[in-house]
Amino acid sequence: MRRRRSAPMVDRRWGVPTPLGSRIPLASLIQTLAVAEHLNFRHAANALGVAQSSVSARVKALEEDLGILLFERHARGVRLTEAGRHFVERIAAGVDQLDHAVKTACMAATGECGRLRVGIHALMPGSFLSELIAQYRENNPGIEVEITEGTARDAVMQLRADRLDVAFVAGTPELPD
Repeated sequence: MRRRRSAPMVDRRWGVPTPLGSRIPLASLIQTLAVAEHLNFRHAANALGVAQSSVSARVKALEEDLGILLFERHARGVRLTEAGRHFVERIAAGVDQLDHAVKTACMAATGECGRLRVGIHALMPGSFLSELIAQYRENNPGIEVEITEGTARDAVMQLRADRLDVAFVAGTPELPD
């Protein structure tokens, strides 16, 4: 069964239609995923810790916005329509990506993941620097360590150009300024 599509929303500033996704609440998508997982509005609501009426209303509003039925409703639960199955597969992937983006951003903000760019003149096995980098990698497995070898002057120039985060040099390199 196909429902009538609602009129597209228009951006007031530019007078152009906005994508449907820009007006769908994330809660509606998450609740739709829960219903698809449990195939029952009451069980989905219990799993999410919200009222069944809220889940039902959000899913119904989403179906109306999309202009399609996502679920066939029955006395004992629901069944995904073919359109609903396709929608849920893609929404699940999108929510997983969003969840991953939030987690990695938090990890980067707390220093648990990211990248450290190190400039060195020469990395000799068994040197204090080699041991220091090995210990850092062991203590910070979420941080990718990139090592760039070159002259002391190159390392300082790359550090100034923000292409390195730290540089280890011996002596006093001669710099143009």
